[in-house]
Amino acid sequence: MSDRTISDIERGISLGPRRGTMLALADALKLQAGERERFLASARAGRKPATPDARSVDIEPHRLADFTGRESEILSVVAQLDPTGAAGGPAAPVVLHGAPGVGKTSIAIEALHRCATLAPIRLFVDLGGLDAVPLTPLQVLQALLRQLTGDPDVPKKLGEAAAAWRTAAEASAVAILLDDAANEAQVRPVLTSAGQGAVVVTSRRALAGLESARRLTIGPLPRQEGIAFLRRIIPAAQAETGDLDELARFCDDIPLALRIAGNRLATQPSWTVEDFLRRLRREERRLSALAAGDLAMESTFALSYEHLSAPARTLFRRLSLVDGPSFDARLAGAVGDLDVDEAEDLLDGLAGLGLVETLRGDRYRLHDLLRLYAASRLRAEETSDAISAERRRLRGWLLATALTAGSRFEPRPPDAPPVDGRLTFSSNDEARAWLITEAEHWFAAYQAAAARGDHATVLTVADSLHWFSDLWRAWGRWHEVFATSAAAAAALDDPAQQARHLGYLAWAQLVETFDPAQARTTADAALRAARRAGDVQQSGWANFYLAWSMLNVREFDVAHGYADAAVHDFAAAGDVEGELQARSIGASIRSRYEPEAAIGEHRELLEFVQRVGDELPASIRGLTEANAHAVIAYGLLQLDRHEEALAAASAALAIGSSAEFQSGHASAHRHRGLAQLGLGRVDEARADLATALALGAGARSAAWLDEVRAALDAIPG
Repeated sequence: MSDRTISDIERGISLGPRRGTMLALADALKLQAGERERFLASARAGRKPATPDARSVDIEPHRLADFTGRESEILSVVAQLDPTGAAGGPAAPVVLHGAPGVGKTSIAIEALHRCATLAPIRLFVDLGGLDAVPLTPLQVLQALLRQLTGDPDVPKKLGEAAAAWRTAAEASAVAILLDDAANEAQVRPVLTSAGQGAVVVTSRRALAGLESARRLTIGPLPRQEGIAFLRRIIPAAQAETGDLDELARFCDDIPLALRIAGNRLATQPSWTVEDFLRRLRREERRLSALAAGDLAMESTFALSYEHLSAPARTLFRRLSLVDGPSFDARLAGAVGDLDVDEAEDLLDGLAGLGLVETLRGDRYRLHDLLRLYAASRLRAEETSDAISAERRRLRGWLLATALTAGSRFEPRPPDAPPVDGRLTFSSNDEARAWLITEAEHWFAAYQAAAARGDHATVLTVADSLHWFSDLWRAWGRWHEVFATSAAAAAALDDPAQQARHLGYLAWAQLVETFDPAQARTTADAALRAARRAGDVQQSGWANFYLAWSMLNVREFDVAHGYADAAVHDFAAAGDVEGELQARSIGASIRSRYEPEAAIGEHRELLEFVQRVGDELPASIRGLTEANAHAVIAYGLLQLDRHEEALAAASAALAIGSSAEFQSGHASAHRHRGLAQLGLGRVDEARADLATALALGAGARSAAWLDEVRAALDAIPG
């Protein structure tokens, strides 16, 4: 900007400079928190006219010729504006609230025009909700009285104005739009009339204290409506020069952003849609690109941001550091260094101004454009060192909490960790829920630790999640977790750790990506690493995964050799738990070609578990017993001994829950369903096979699912 512009501001000649000028100066001066707000507020105050009555508060915005979509919202508003439905009194006010730029005012105006025959008199007042000094209740009533009576001489006191408004409104059926409300107090006096009118209020806030109101949250447009809106703005030939779906996505489906994008293209006929998309794909340029004339997404968001308290601004800025799509107050507290109650209060304030969206389950979401705006404010108002420190602290909290949650599922959980800010969990169910719900967050922190070479942390977290991974196979990203940890072990040149984590990876390739050939390659590498480390126990696990891999490709003799080697290694290492697993898979291999012998081996295995059961962790014992009963059921089915197979499958299902043993329970339901079918119990068979199909999704291979599906489809009726 010119030196004259700055000089005019300094000397008080320019009392209300443009917002863009003030933002540029605030950034250049590195103003923080309260200083920044006072600086910007002084410009807003300077733009206010000398007298409130001189404001153009009653000029209704024009009806949009290219208005698109929103039929359900408009019909809902129109229904409320119908005076015949008012039951002898005024209709309940309708409050349209939502994030900046979602089109609340446009919806209200469209609804008012569509019901002109029901409410021939239409009144409008801009309440200035985001102005430095919004309209007072008296000024609202005065504006309405001037419009309704045509008399410029209106009462100067609130009580007299309220009485005059009641008298005037009772004589007419009016539809009133109160736009951009700051608070409930601005609206309440308008509702005191007993007339047949209806009131529509728009606000970024929900106005939760307003009595008897019907609230409608306005969100982004559905994607197809957003694309249709773009097609109404962009010339037809130009609209075919790029992907409008991608353009709508970059605009977050927010109507104002869509209009800006459409207007920019329409006013630049030499541009293609792809030309504009190239700008929007650069996150650092996206907000600045979404500006056309006096419309700009950044300034729209800034109006809400400038109304926040200093702590709320800090939290909003730092929420841009959150990687996942949604978050709760605990995670917000971690990023803002707040306790949960403080975080909840601040999040409620952010939601009230449309800067975050509330979701079910006490969760919140920051839409992409708002995330970019928050990140821009973070860079402008905090130092790079402070930002890096906050990001490290958040990721450290996530990884520490993931470690705490995952450790609960180990056969012998460690003692509770010292309190260091991480969450603690009172039950396994609570820990499981957190790991699943916050997976995008802790996994992003895990990947970041790997990227910066923090190999020790990667190995510790992966180890803590190993046992939990078997309980949530449907996630589908465990092979990435363990490929990362195996790479970390290789980077540390620690063969024992390599063997352990390559074993985890082989497991994921067997049960998650269903790739036994790759699992064999990985397990071979684990065996070499275990031998290099002289770790007999890890040799046992590598041989176990090799046996499992060969079983899946039906090379039974080779598989049995690996299983015997695993039993030998585990016995040498004194690992009773591992030996149980190896004997179990050996018996499972035999069930494929010697069902009678396999049944006997598994019954011996169950007797052994009964003898040493107290020495085993409950999870290992349950897994072994459930698997043994399921394999016995499978063998009995091969021998057409359906009653016995039914009893064995039911015994497997009686151990643990489907959440604990999803894959095993899927197999047991499959075996019981086929046994029921063999006994002629069609309805019971159908129910079991359907359950097997549901549990097997994400836990069993496509071939296994196809087999169950075929059996289910073959059932008559």
